[in-house]
Amino acid sequence: MNDTGNENKTATEADLKALAEAYLDAFHKRDLDRCVDFFSDDAAIDFNMTAYKGRQAIVDWHKDRFEADLKMLRLNNITVKGDTVTVDGVATSKRLVAWKAKSIAGRVTMRFVDGKIKSGKLSARMTNPLNMLREDMGTW
Repeated sequence: MNDTGNENKTATEADLKALAEAYLDAFHKRDLDRCVDFFSDDAAIDFNMTAYKGRQAIVDWHKDRFEADLKMLRLNNITVKGDTVTVDGVATSKRLVAWKAKSIAGRVTMRFVDGKIKSGKLSARMTNPLNMLREDMGTW
């Protein structure tokens, strides 16, 4: 009986991970309609100290990010805990480059309800500047 419960939990975690990966793929391909379909109608995104709530705000947020050419350069890790998927990686955008930052380590946290993203948060993660230099020089 415990094995069955674990299998269900594993399947749920695998499903959430697959949903998160599918969303990231849609984002990478700049597929606005597909991206927005991953969100519930009353979803919210927390980005850069601003909350984007509801379908139209989610659409506008994606349009702004696509215009800024936000993209993930490297996916480091995806973890699932309960209803929450956490993605760690490195991203860049035209705005970061304009601010003389080639890229930034970041974390995306997505909470799912009924197979849809209910809330998302994007945040920068501080890294060791020496590690960033090593990566730039190709010595990492």
